Amino acid sequence: MSDPVTIPEVKTIAEVERIVNGSGLWDGTGEVEFSDDGATWTAAWTPDAEGAHPQFARVSVYRKEVRIPTTVTIRWDEQFPQASEEWAGKWLRSPMRHFGRTVRMVGYRQTFRELLGDVRIEDEADDRVAAAPADAAPAAERDWAAEIAGAVTLEQLDAVVAEGRTARVFKPNQEGVALDLAQKARRRELIALADVAWTPEPAPEEPAETTTPARPAPRDYLPPQNRAERRKAARKKGGKR
Repeated sequence: MSDPVTIPEVKTIAEVERIVNGSGLWDGTGEVEFSDDGATWTAAWTPDAEGAHPQFARVSVYRKEVRIPTTVTIRWDEQFPQASEEWAGKWLRSPMRHFGRTVRMVGYRQTFRELLGDVRIEDEADDRVAAAPADAAPAAERDWAAEIAGAVTLEQLDAVVAEGRTARVFKPNQEGVALDLAQKARRRELIALADVAWTPEPAPEEPAETTTPARPAPRDYLPPQNRAERRKAARKKGGKR
């Protein structure tokens, strides 16, 4: 007969911090930092084109009368709650919030083991994996990498990616990350091809400008004969003065 499975106690991070702070032993928690490579760390992580979440998180927890703080570093793929679709979605939408909360929990548990024991927060990954039934038929294998590379339009690529997410192939492991990078690279290629194929229509030609002759002065409308008579009349008028 197998030993009974011990289910760890689950608390919120607020409940855990109340226990730690109320003990009188806590002496502060450092700033949570994130990293993509384990070498460069920042408190304000920003996603880039190659990754939608940080790979590492770390924090230092201080305990009174202990000279050296407890500094813990955790990896995303070891903590990501992929067994829960609800929590996995929350992590992917807000990676800093949930990844940072988990690293604080790990730091508290290591620093105050006698207070917390094996307490976990709600979204910490459960190590217990439900075994598939022995008579279950194996799922049909799909070459996701080939389907991604074979997509010739963005619509086809979106359909493959959507099916892949449903099948949960973009896991936080080596194969899943490789597929995610492949679909992003193929998306960039298709966008570039679409930009090359599209050529702007030529702008309509503007009508040629026509010059309007200047309006002649009023005196120019007078026939030559009339002008001569007016000059003659003007001379006579002047002579009378």
